[in-house]
Amino acid sequence: MERSGNMQPSVYLAGPIAGCNKSEANDWRKYVAEKLAQYNIIGISPLRCEPIIGKKYKIVYDDPKFGSPHAIKAKNAFDVRQCDMVLAYLPAEMNAKRPSYGTIWEIGGAHFLNKSTIIVTDDKYIMQHPLLGGCADWLLDDLDEALDVCIGILGGYNGGKNV
Repeated sequence: MERSGNMQPSVYLAGPIAGCNKSEANDWRKYVAEKLAQYNIIGISPLRCEPIIGKKYKIVYDDPKFGSPHAIKAKNAFDVRQCDMVLAYLPAEMNAKRPSYGTIWEIGGAHFLNKSTIIVTDDKYIMQHPLLGGCADWLLDDLDEALDVCIGILGGYNGGKNV
């Protein structure tokens, strides 16, 4: 993607959604997006069009615009194509409940689109997995370290540290 003078850099925030409550799905995304915004970097949440129904997010829901399998895939694929970088958060606690298949798909998609990708996890299995590790440009165990990478790489485009 070519960068124009007005285009803000962006980071797609991949991570568990289905089966998560509102806090589990959103708190880390809000934290990361707020930190990135301080450097004029946009954090893109896949949840921006997806409401929570009941107490937990569902895999699909009754909305042909945003809730069908095709619509969800299309929106997430669009975001991965448009972003400058993907930050995938896969904490062991969430992985133990249910693997985040959508996040794995987004990591693979980002790899094939040559998008820089950061995987943040404390899950030893993910850290050692040859395909996930092979798709990650950075494999970290701390969100703040991932933020340092995002800001270091993308922050210079909008008045951040260039030298």
